[in-house]
Amino acid sequence: MKPLAVTIDVAERRAAEFMELLRALVTTESPTGDETANLNVAGILEEAIARAGGVVERVPAPGLGVHLVGKFRGTGNNGRPPLLVVGHMDTVHPIGTLKRLPFAAREGRLYGPGIYDMKSGVTTALIALQVLADTNGGPGSDVSLLITCDEEWGSPASRELIEAEARKSRAALVVEPSVPGGGVKSRRKGVSAYVLHVAGKAAHAGIEPEAGASAVHEIARQICRICDLADTAAGTTVSVGVVSGGTAENVVADAAKCTIDVRFWTTDEAERVDTALRRASALDQRCALKLEGGINRGPLEKTPESAGLLRRAREFAAELGFELGEGRTGGGSDGNITSAVGCPTLDGLGPDGGGAHTLEEHIVERDIPRRIALVAALLERL
Repeated sequence: MKPLAVTIDVAERRAAEFMELLRALVTTESPTGDETANLNVAGILEEAIARAGGVVERVPAPGLGVHLVGKFRGTGNNGRPPLLVVGHMDTVHPIGTLKRLPFAAREGRLYGPGIYDMKSGVTTALIALQVLADTNGGPGSDVSLLITCDEEWGSPASRELIEAEARKSRAALVVEPSVPGGGVKSRRKGVSAYVLHVAGKAAHAGIEPEAGASAVHEIARQICRICDLADTAAGTTVSVGVVSGGTAENVVADAAKCTIDVRFWTTDEAERVDTALRRASALDQRCALKLEGGINRGPLEKTPESAGLLRRAREFAAELGFELGEGRTGGGSDGNITSAVGCPTLDGLGPDGGGAHTLEEHIVERDIPRRIALVAALLERL
């Protein structure tokens, strides 16, 4: 077999291009839900896709921005389904974060809002495609590069697009950040999100409290039940994050609500908790419960097919001269969605770093050439 088209040395020589694109993306802030901001980033990405030889399809996401699908022709496709590369342009950081966390290089790290999650991963994919176009005429087979604008909100507007692209692809490569130390993510917890509403009956808390039915008291009891659904041995966590209710200290509360976050390694655990939440009944029969939400992202489970992807990635990494580790995480990504529809998925292909969603967000500069070369190898050889 011929040597890989993109070595680490080749990738290192493209450092200036990488930095130019990364700087443009990071200094163009793009919080989820800011349509104008995400359209600004999309414009930068469209130009980069075109430079790498791709044809861009824009999928409008009103109120959010636009999703981009870049199509790249392979050099030796042989009729195989395409590879799908998945990333997102939105971040959790509000406009103005750049003043507190400017794009900067310090002690071997690059800092900036969204640089780790996940503008450096998107940059890695685009530079890998650009280098393949320059050195090899393009990727080994057809590639679809999907970059969405709503991942940090759970992909409400892009889910159907992600699922559709995944169903017609032979594998998905997700350029989310690696685990600490540079390993890829072979497993991710799934995520369920709910809001529990309690309707009670108002009354004067001093004159006739017995005439009322406190929604706040009821939701407090329900929260104890909800938290008991966690299973430490199975790795299932249940967290009540936001609680609100009542109108004044001297009024028996007629309404209350809470948010519920559930994380799980298996679909069976997701369904167990979901069933229990839906079967819950009020302890005070004068109150009524209403549950909204459900399973948002199924778990990214390790399958024989995804294990095969990891094995190949490790082979390519060894050929490039480094060892590729693996790990798992409790956070969800669009890789959960591609996996759930049966598309073999390898996640965590973006650069090593840390501080996701904080003012310490960064990537490790020395890891960049390895990531470019690895992603290019996957696109060339898979």
